[in-house]
Amino acid sequence: MGIYELLGSLEDARKGSNACDFNGYLEDYLDTLNEGSNQAPALKALFMMDHDLKIVVNLKIGVSKESISNQIIRYKDIFKLENEAVICPYIVYGKREENEKALLLVDDDYIYAKGMYYCLTEPSSPYQEAKNDIVAVDMADTETVKDAFAKLFIKRAGQVQRELDHRHFNNYDDVYAHCLALSEAIGESLFTDIKNSDNREQFIRSCISRWFLIKKVVYVQFMVDKNILNTRFEGNVKAQRNQAKQYADSIRFVSIAEMHRGVKEETA
Repeated sequence: MGIYELLGSLEDARKGSNACDFNGYLEDYLDTLNEGSNQAPALKALFMMDHDLKIVVNLKIGVSKESISNQIIRYKDIFKLENEAVICPYIVYGKREENEKALLLVDDDYIYAKGMYYCLTEPSSPYQEAKNDIVAVDMADTETVKDAFAKLFIKRAGQVQRELDHRHFNNYDDVYAHCLALSEAIGESLFTDIKNSDNREQFIRSCISRWFLIKKVVYVQFMVDKNILNTRFEGNVKAQRNQAKQYADSIRFVSIAEMHRGVKEETA
């Protein structure tokens, strides 16, 4: 089953489903957006390129305990979020004849887009078979979104994704350094941010999800790099896996228990 059919079968909150908030034509969703929203420029640009596009908003996905990479990452707090561990803000999808494609879009950092892609397409996911039809991109630059979509139906998704990777990072070392910085930024003002949040429980969940996505990218991006396998480890996958695990383990986080304790102490 292609990605267009898979996503099209989802019911949204308007029909009482918890799977996603909205699933329908992009044109209809644009009518619900505030004119000044940060997401509007990229989404409007995509609509102008193809009036028949559809969109899934806030798709909720769980994280598989059976996934080898998730077992190696060993971030147990993510499983406490159950079927809402990762929430994909936007997936815009369409088809041309027999060709079905989708853009996974985030209004945050590109790393989170890649992490969501890895979660969405891992072996136990219903979307795994369509992994070669999905490209992850951030919405910060509308021209980048337009360029990715323009190439989506004429190039392989993997090629488009690699071009986006290279636009953001020169190599894996850049990816790792950026992931470390992202992780540290979450923790720097964590308890102040929790205190000032309108919905503390939701904010805590988002922190857990973001830390997991960072770890996911650090591990998986290292493992899928064949150049690293050959040049650094002479084809030794076990050695590569051990190093990938060390990198993932170096992404520090605050446990969910400690975050909740902090909330209780603030309100005591």
